Amino acid sequence: MAKSSQRHASIPQSHHDILESQCYPIACTIRPDGLISANPVSILWEQGQIRFTTLKDRMKIRNLQADPRLTLCAIHPHNPLHYLEVRGHAVLEDDADRAFVNRIAMKYMGLEAFPYDPPGAERMIVTVVAEQVSTPFMGKLAK
Repeated sequence: MAKSSQRHASIPQSHHDILESQCYPIACTIRPDGLISANPVSILWEQGQIRFTTLKDRMKIRNLQADPRLTLCAIHPHNPLHYLEVRGHAVLEDDADRAFVNRIAMKYMGLEAFPYDPPGAERMIVTVVAEQVSTPFMGKLAK
């Protein structure tokens, strides 16, 4: 399926703290039956790009191969009123040397290597190409 748009949107500086945190955004993809599939993912915010990884045989990858549109909703881990929603499409690439998943392991677990994949598992890197970004202001939580 064709990309929904060729527009590119940037994420405002006011919301970079969410992407730099250890949040677990929800990645939403479109299933073959047209329903939405939503899954938490671990992300890296690198050089202005949101990226995550998943096993090559997961439904997320099959969904994105059939239709690259996705939405990612990231919520600040200490303030659920501070969040952003990114709509766009995915660019997929192999993580053959596991360098990307190992950077995820360092960020989220403090480990040099991701320990949970079964032997022989192959990973893909998903880069979110933002076409529309929503950053609603909901105020701050009272202490």
